Amino acid sequence: MIKEIELIKSDYHPEEALDVLSNLIQQKIAYHTQKTIRHQEIFGEPDLQAEQRLKELQDIKKTLIQELKQLDPNTVLHINGNVSLTVIAQQQAS
Repeated sequence: MIKEIELIKSDYHPEEALDVLSNLIQQKIAYHTQKTIRHQEIFGEPDLQAEQRLKELQDIKKTLIQELKQLDPNTVLHINGNVSLTVIAQQQAS
């Protein structure tokens, strides 16, 4: 299966773009936060990959906020956000 999902395709002013993109990034931050908490509870150690991704997402969000807040409020931005789904492995039913 290969599939493209068009998640975002619209024009936004900087404040709106910040709201849309911050919410998406925040959802990913919440996902990885829960993932590392579960991993810690089950294995007694943090999920290093999830923690690394958390840091990356927090840095992305911080940079995005700084850059969008510098723009004139009347600026119009086009956001085109696609998600690609590709099967890389499939478990066989037993």
